[in-house]
Amino acid sequence: MRVKPRNRTQRAAGSSRYAAAIDWASTGQRMIKSSRRFAIAIACAAGAWSVAAEEIAPPASTLFEEAKITVNERARAAGYLRVRVQPDKGEPREATIVVEKRMSENDIAKTLAEALKTAAGPDFKIDRDSGEIVKISKAKRASADFSVEITFSSPGFSIILDN
Repeated sequence: MRVKPRNRTQRAAGSSRYAAAIDWASTGQRMIKSSRRFAIAIACAAGAWSVAAEEIAPPASTLFEEAKITVNERARAAGYLRVRVQPDKGEPREATIVVEKRMSENDIAKTLAEALKTAAGPDFKIDRDSGEIVKISKAKRASADFSVEITFSSPGFSIILDN
């Protein structure tokens, strides 16, 4: 007694138990159609990805009249800290300091304030507040607002940017 196959999978298995006739020509055509569909789907996905990559704009910056950089905790390893002040439609000013291992937050803030005073020039006023806070503000009210970008590589301390 022969058992009738329940679905295509059982028919395609080719087992002697399910020895039904398989139309290989139509199976081949189905495979070619599915391969074409897969290729078209991949091409569409690649096209969409390339269009999306072109449309990505740089993130919008927050502009400040006054910004506070707060350093929390001491550094656990040596590295660097870079602060970039970018006036709206102006040339960026950048200060980079070396952060030593076990450097305290007050020392990091003090060194950063000194480096920023040199780099920022007369357009910006740089102050230190309560040890670990560095304030950046416009020297003149008519000066353009600015954005701040902070990059650091030392683990152990954190930076908070407020306005």
